[in-house]
This record gives sequence, C-alpha cells and structure tokens, in this order.
Amino acid sequence: MISIPDNDPPSSASAFGGALVRGIPRSYAVLFFSPNPRLGWFLLAVSMLAPDLGIAGLLGVCATAALAWILGMDRAGIRSGYLLFNPLLVCLTLAWLHRSCQFSTEIYIVLFVAAVIGSLFLSATLQHWCSVNLGMSAHSLPAVMAVYVLYFFCFWATGPYIPTASSWSDQSDLMQLGFLPPFWKAMFQAFGAMLFQTNALVGLLVFLGLASTSPLAALIAAASFSVGAGVMHLLGFPLGPEGVTWCGFNFLLCGIALGSGYFAVSRVSLVLALSGAFLCALVAIALNTALRYFGLPASALPYNLVVLVMVYALKQRRIVAGLYPSPAPGALPESAARQVLIQSRRFPFVSTPALSLPFDGPRVITQGVDGTLTHRGAWRFALDFEAEKEGARFSGDGTNLEDYAIYDTNVLAPCGGVISAAVSVVPDNTPGSNNPDRNWGNYVLIYSDAGYHVMLAHLKMSSLTVWIGQRVERGMVIGRCGNSGRSPVPHLHLQIQGTPHLGAATRPFCLKSYIEMSSHGKTRTYHTADVPAAGTQIAPATPLMALAAGLGGWLPGEYRYRITGDNEQSWEETLLLDFDERGWFRFRSRRFGARLSAFLSENVFYATEFDGPGQSLLALFAVGLARVPCIADAGVEWHDQASIVPFFHSTSRWFQQLLDPFLGPSVAGYSYRFECSEKATSVKCKLESCHALFTSAPSHAPMEITTTLRDRRGVEELQARLTNDHKLHAELVEWQPLR
Repeated sequence: MISIPDNDPPSSASAFGGALVRGIPRSYAVLFFSPNPRLGWFLLAVSMLAPDLGIAGLLGVCATAALAWILGMDRAGIRSGYLLFNPLLVCLTLAWLHRSCQFSTEIYIVLFVAAVIGSLFLSATLQHWCSVNLGMSAHSLPAVMAVYVLYFFCFWATGPYIPTASSWSDQSDLMQLGFLPPFWKAMFQAFGAMLFQTNALVGLLVFLGLASTSPLAALIAAASFSVGAGVMHLLGFPLGPEGVTWCGFNFLLCGIALGSGYFAVSRVSLVLALSGAFLCALVAIALNTALRYFGLPASALPYNLVVLVMVYALKQRRIVAGLYPSPAPGALPESAARQVLIQSRRFPFVSTPALSLPFDGPRVITQGVDGTLTHRGAWRFALDFEAEKEGARFSGDGTNLEDYAIYDTNVLAPCGGVISAAVSVVPDNTPGSNNPDRNWGNYVLIYSDAGYHVMLAHLKMSSLTVWIGQRVERGMVIGRCGNSGRSPVPHLHLQIQGTPHLGAATRPFCLKSYIEMSSHGKTRTYHTADVPAAGTQIAPATPLMALAAGLGGWLPGEYRYRITGDNEQSWEETLLLDFDERGWFRFRSRRFGARLSAFLSENVFYATEFDGPGQSLLALFAVGLARVPCIADAGVEWHDQASIVPFFHSTSRWFQQLLDPFLGPSVAGYSYRFECSEKATSVKCKLESCHALFTSAPSHAPMEITTTLRDRRGVEELQARLTNDHKLHAELVEWQPLR
C-alpha cells in the first residue's frame, strides 16, 4: 500500500478543501496500489456510469474525510486516500445491496452514516495494528469486516440476500462486449467489479485506465487473473463470466500487490504474483463453500488472506534472492523497478558490512577471499595486506623482520566500536617460521557499532595501544604490524566474524573509500565499496572536506537555467530544490515534471531515483553527478552506471520500461574524473559502454558531460555532447530562495 509519513505537520482548518481534493482521487487509485491522481479521477468518472453507485461512493469518501478531519486524524492519511479507500468500498457495497434489498430511505440513511463512521474507525484501528505488529497494511480487511456486518443486517431487515436482475449492471450485448470470447469478458468483468460494476465495458475502461498509468501493473494483473481463472477451470468451473467473475478481482489484486506493490517488478516478483493467484483461487473456493452457510460471499477475503500471509512470511527472509522490496511503496511500478535494477548494479555492496582501510599508506593484497593458503572454508572471507617499497616487499635477503616494508607500521581501527578482546604477548616469528600453536598471534577484536566483530591479527608483540573495554573510533591507531602467530612473513590479517570466539566463522565484508592502482602505475581508480582481489594495490583516499561542505551545503531554492543547443536556440528550465523527510536533496523540474533525489554520505555525493523524460536538465544531472567522491587525490577516475531509458523516444521508452524488469536493465557505463582550476571544480564523465534491449544507445543519451560546481550553489554550468553529436550548454542564470 502507499507509504505515508508517520508524522504530519498540523494544518489550519481552511486546508480541508485542499486535502479533500487530493484525497478523493487517491482513495480510488489506491484500490490498484497507485498514488496517481489521474488514475483516481478516471476511476471516479467511470464509477458514475452507474450513478447510484458512483454518487454513494463519492459521498462516502467526502463524509469520511470530513469526519476524520474534525476528529483530528492523520492529515496525510486523508490526502493520500489511505484512510478513505476502505469507507469507499463499504459505501459502494451498501449502494450495491440497496439495489436488491430496497431499503427505506430512513434505513438507507442510517446505514450510510453507520458505514462511514464504523468503517473509518475500523480502518484506522486495523491499519495501525497491522503497521505496528506486522509492518504491513491492513489492505481492505476493514471493508470486508464492515461489509459482513451489513450482510447480516440485511438478513435481519429483509431476509437472506438474493441478487436480482436489478443488482447487475446493464446486461445488454454492448455493455457486456458480447463479441469477445468468454475468458476476455470474465477478465474485464473482474476489473469492473473493483467498482462494483460487473459489465465488461466498464472493466475494459478500468483496464485501459490502469494500463495508461502503469503498463506493468496492468500486465501483471492480467497474467494473475489468467492463472487464477485457469486453476478454477481445471477444478471444473466454466472459463467465463458465470464461473469466474464472482471472485476474479481477487486474482488481479493478488497480482498487483505481490508483483508490483510490495516488491519491485522482476521475474521473481512475477512468479510470486502468479503463485499468489494460484493459491487465491483455492482459498476463494474454500471460503465461498464455508461462508455460504451464513449467506456471505467470499468478497475480497481470499486476496487479503493470501497477500498478508505471503508478504509477512517473506519478511522473515535472510537473503533477497532476487525479490527486492519496493524502494518506494506506492510509486509507479516502472519507476520502482528501474530504481531497484539500477541500484543493484550501482551499489552491489549496499547490505554488506564495509570497513575502512586499516592502514595509512599503499598496500598490496597478498591473499584475498577464497585464498589458496589459509582463507578457505569457514574462514574464506578475509584479506591479507603487505606493503611494497620501490616495487619490493622486503629489502636485502628478507631474513630480518625490519627488512619488510610493512613491519612496524601503524594499524588503524577500520570502524568505530569497543575492544572486546586483545592479545599482545606472542613473540614475533623470524621470517620463514610459523607459530601454529598461537594461530592468530597478537590480535585485536573490535565489537563494531554495527553489531559484528572485526579482527586484526599478526600484530607486533607489545605494540597494542588499546585495552579491553576501550572505545575506538575509525582511523585510531590500535597497534603496529608484526609477524606473530601463523605468519611466515610480516603482514596484516583482516576479517569480520559473527561471534567474538577465536576461530569463529568469517562473514562477507568489503572495503570502502580506497584507490586502486594499476600494475603500471598510470591508472588510479576510486572505489566507494568493493572487495579487492589478490594482487591488487590499494591506498586510502584523502577526503577533501571543502568539496564535501560545498555539496552538502547546496542551498534550497529555485534555480533558473538557460539551455542552449547547437542551433543557438535556447530555452529555460527552473529547478526547485528542497529536502525530503530523509534529509535528501529533492530536485523538481517545473518545465518537464522530472524528479531527482541526491544525498551526501561519508564524503560521497550520490544522485539517484531520477524519474522523468530525458529532455529535462535533471536527466543530465543524474548522469553527470551520479557519484562524486569528495577526495583530494588528483588524477583519480571512478566508474558508475546510469539508466538510459529516459533518453529513448516515447514509444521505445514504453517498451524498455515494460521489458527491462524481466530481461535486464538498459544501462550505460560512464567513467568520471575531476577537472580542477583555481576558480571551480568540474566533474567530467564519458560514455564507456551501453546495454539496451534491441538497440544501441539512444540518440539523445549523453556521450560526455562536464559539470562545473560552485560552492553552496551546486551546478553553475553544464556542457553535454549527445550520441547524435549534438551539444547542449546549460548555465545558471538566477537563484532565489523558496518562497
């Protein structure tokens, strides 16, 4: 379901009108796990094809919003439609029942008021309980419970509920699209049933509205309905309206929830959605059999039970296994899928413990993960470091400890934490000898702030500068490198383990913020986080705090840029910059409606979560400033990837968005480097590789971008050359604070 903030700032009473205008369409759109108000307005208009149902639903939403506002309930829940969609369903059900039961005016009014009040309180209660205890939405369970109360009341007032001809929408051949095969009519009727109108024409309109907003959601919904209907057909139900319509909307809702709501669209999420539809068909038959003795329909109960159980079970996973939680629940599936696909490539170590380099000079990895000597089996995740001087690891014949370049050098804490164990009494070995009885030699074990244990071993005897129970910060000197324990030559051993016991199994980890030097010494590459292989020469990167302060202090406001093309034609684009609830920079383009998020973390500036067309200047920001390390090392380059989907023309972009989640993302690889002068710092990126479905790089994708940064004002100038060899020049014309 849609994610809403935990706390919403208080608003004046005069803001109710604005909240209502925003909440009405979203209460309809949220039925399909969408926050898109255009879809909501469209569904509202379609619901008016049956005026008695449409008006009842709209009045129910308005009355519920007014009551929630008066009672001081969460304003964000009103604006997002989150508090309103369950009352909407209950009011639509009441109008549906009225067609057969023909309540008197007095009873109908009483029931309508009760539906509004009861469903609001029930919705607020269950949504909060499910959120706190399950970390999930209650979906439409509040509406199902309230509707069952209405059914029992109808039984008391008018006898058992029996649908009559008037309970069904117009059964004419036109409204039911009689020219379609039975399966297609059943599927469109299932979409129409979401608005309590079971005719195929309304369902076709609903399907087209959903497809125009999110083709992926419509595709997954249709596929899930096909699986659910197919299962029922195998069990003896007719593959048409008479056999499937009564529960078909459960299948498509399962598909949307599991395939694109809770999880980013992928091949695995599609399999999950189809599995949910399969189970939903069986649950629907079982519930319908049990509930018919009480005169109750299965309603949306099968979908609610299946989705809640499956999602809660998947929350207990230890690994992702290709099923990524949606990064922004409620976002368009296309945007969420692209974001997850790109970020999984850009940040492969985002969930891996990251350590800073435990030394202050160049080192070479002499044994890496899965090393051929000792890094095997349960101890495979470890790194050994040595130093070189003038291309050699030792001088002379290497018979003395002092001959080795790494011996007696500082060992630094790679993370913040508390010293949980330390040994400093094991003598150092002469080169070539070993001490297998004291395998780790002198060592320090740090219980990190992140909850894992970091070991640094083979230290010099009596060199420790820390003690058990002492708190250390990253970069603090904790000892000196030696040759104690199972160590034939001086080196530093680094590993992460899950427990503080000696010999405990190691855990995966990576190193962060380091520079890799090529064997010929001409190329120096910066790595934000990675696991260097054996033989790699690395050194810590030097932070440039002035650049970090400049980017981190990027001022919120309106930035007006003038963009000039090859033909000297120019246009302007205004970008709005403020901060979201995470403290991230949030950019919005007034001209194109594009959006971009960015943040500064550990002296690295990241641009991420771009959404919009490639014509926007923000699309070039997303590529040109994809990753900017605030380091002082001259001549260093780094690499990153960016989505090229926004740079395709509309038709190609539609196909790429539809197929990328299943066939792999369309990305371009770029190399980056700094160009510094006395007045400004520029980041220059260049296209290195491109992977796209059925085609090469789009003609509007950038080949080169040079972005000039100005202290506390962000991008002052940008120059780009596209793959079609066209050039663009953007210049900051005016900045003013947000009004």
